[in-house]
Amino acid sequence: MLRPDPRSLDRREEHHRATFSACHLSDTTVLVTVSGEIDASNSRALSDYVERQLAGWPRLVLDLSGINFFGTAGFATLHHVNVICARYRASWALVVGPELRRFLKICDPDNLLPVEDSVPN
Repeated sequence: MLRPDPRSLDRREEHHRATFSACHLSDTTVLVTVSGEIDASNSRALSDYVERQLAGWPRLVLDLSGINFFGTAGFATLHHVNVICARYRASWALVVGPELRRFLKICDPDNLLPVEDSVPN
């Protein structure tokens, strides 16, 4: 499993108990990695960060496998990321850990979000 060291990433920001970082996985893919907690205090900052990082890239991988809390505001943010990707005509993948996977089984029972088990190559 590819897991870049957040200290070596191109762009890193701290937002209320969460860290967002980004790097280029390939010539076509940007990876946004999130660690910490996502809730109402920083969910908007996450969608804004994703949009800034995605501009000009045809593919996004959003890695949330390092989060330890995910509030309901975060779920709305995931749908906003879906809208952002549609606007930019970018494909995307969402990487989650077991805790968030359980959350999504309840909140996304139709599997509309593009969930992956690990960061794709």
